[in-house]
Formats: sequence, structure tokens, C-alpha cells
Amino acid sequence: MNNSQEKLTLMVVPHSGKSTSSISIPVIALKIVGGFFAVVVACAAFFVANFYISYNKIKTEAEELSIISEDYHLLQRQLEFFIEKTHYLEEKMSNLEQLDTDLRDLLEDDPALKERIEKDNKSVDATKSEASPINESRILLSNRGNIERQRALRQIQLLEQKIPEQEQSLEELKDAVIQRNDRLAHTPSIYPVQGRITSHFGYRRSPFGRGQEFHDGLDIGAPYGTTIRATADGMITFTGYKSGYGYTVTINHGYGFETSYCHNSKILVKKGQQVKKGQAIAEVGSSGRSTGPHVHYMVKVNGQLRNPVDFLK
Repeated sequence: MNNSQEKLTLMVVPHSGKSTSSISIPVIALKIVGGFFAVVVACAAFFVANFYISYNKIKTEAEELSIISEDYHLLQRQLEFFIEKTHYLEEKMSNLEQLDTDLRDLLEDDPALKERIEKDNKSVDATKSEASPINESRILLSNRGNIERQRALRQIQLLEQKIPEQEQSLEELKDAVIQRNDRLAHTPSIYPVQGRITSHFGYRRSPFGRGQEFHDGLDIGAPYGTTIRATADGMITFTGYKSGYGYTVTINHGYGFETSYCHNSKILVKKGQQVKKGQAIAEVGSSGRSTGPHVHYMVKVNGQLRNPVDFLK
């Protein structure tokens, strides 16, 4: 028999005992169906395998994108941190430099600072020719398309190094201001008593009728008992009676300054006592060689007599 005519018979025998039934299927039809099923299974397996590979690839790429995204956000946060810190440092540096400039302007005529200011000005001129770390770091950090993080970080570090130097400069200026204020406080600058000047410093006609004489101080007339005040901070170095000057108070103010207050009726301080500018030290009198109640006020600078008028406001 020809293979193409071969058939496969299927018989159905029911349990009820009824008549059986059968069906005949050509073998060739079974082979065709089997081949088609095999092709379908193969295609399905190929599709599943390809889907699995594609899924794993997409998953891997998604994980890589997630890592890249995290790195990007990290870079963005670092960039924002760098920019924020740079702006903070720039503002602080600007404030420090402005304060430094203001202080130096105020102290420009101070002898103790002239040499230091000239030296610092030369350093500033030399620095101006170099790139500013503030501006350079700002450019580097604001360029999001080409961030040179290491270089930007270096600029920030330069800023952080410069701030202590600026703070040290300000500390030096602060010390200079303190010294200047201390020197001003110890420099005679006010009237020892309110009153009328009755005799100036220098040669004059003697009030006792003996021709010309050198008057070594300034006479300020005031009522008997008027309070006499220290014209600057200092330490009392003498209290007592001096021939010709009567009851006298002498103050050493430091910085080469010394003042004396003579012809007092009463002394209110003691030797070795520290006094402040404007503090009461004695009362007006007419003791010693005097023609009436007044203060004979003397000023010495480095041991040399000076005209007290030059130190009065």
C-alpha cells in the first residue's frame, strides 16, 4: 500500500456498552499537523528566548542609566555646593577686603601704620596682575557643560587659604586701632578747667615787676575750689608742694607725655594712682607764687616743655 494512503484509525468504545465509533485520519495529515506544531513550538521558543535576552539587556541598560542618573544628580549637588560655597567665600572675602580698606583709610596718617600700609599696597599691586581665584572659580563652576571640578576645588581652597591671611591683616589693623585709641586717650587734649586764659606760654612781662621772664605753662583763671580734671589718661607721679608752684599734681601719660597742674588749693589723688581723662584730680587755688586763683598748666613731651595751647581742643 502507498504510504500516502496510509491511515490511522481511532476507535471510541463507550463504557455504556453502546456501539463503538471510529475515525480514520490519514498519516500524511498527522505529519503535516505535527510539523506545523513543531514549527509553532520552535517559533515560540525563539520568541521567548529573544524576549528573555532583550529583557535582560533592557534591565541592564536601565540599571546603568539609573547609576548614571545618580552620578549626574551627585555631580549636580556637588556643583551646587561648590557654587554656593564660592559665593559665600567671595562675599566674605569682599567684606573683609572692604573692612581692611576702610580701616587703612582711617589709619592712613597714623605713623605706626605708614610703613605697613606701603608694604601691603605693593603686595596688592602685585596681586592685581594675577587671576582672581574668586572670579576664576566662579567661571569654572558655572560652566555646566565642561566642569573642571578639581580645578574649581583648588580655587575654593585658595580662597579658604586667603581668608585667614585677610583675617590676620585685620587683626593687625585692630591692634593698631587699639594702640592708636590708647595713644589718643593718653594724649593731653582737653582743658584742665573751664575758665579764661590769663597768661600764655612763653616770654612775658613778670607780674611781680621784675622785667621779662619765661612762663613755662598756661594760666587759666577760675573761681577758688573749681574742680581740675586730668587732660589725659595716665598715672600720678607727684603730689605735693613745689617751691613757686604751690600744691602740684604731675601725671605721666606715657608715649612721652607729662602734664602738671599747679597752685592748687586741694589735691584729690595720690602718687601711683591711675586716672582717666576728665577725672577730678585737684581744686583751683592760689598756693605758691601766685597773684590769684588759677591753674598753671604745663605740658612736656619727651622731657621738653611744649605750649599747652597746641594740645587743647
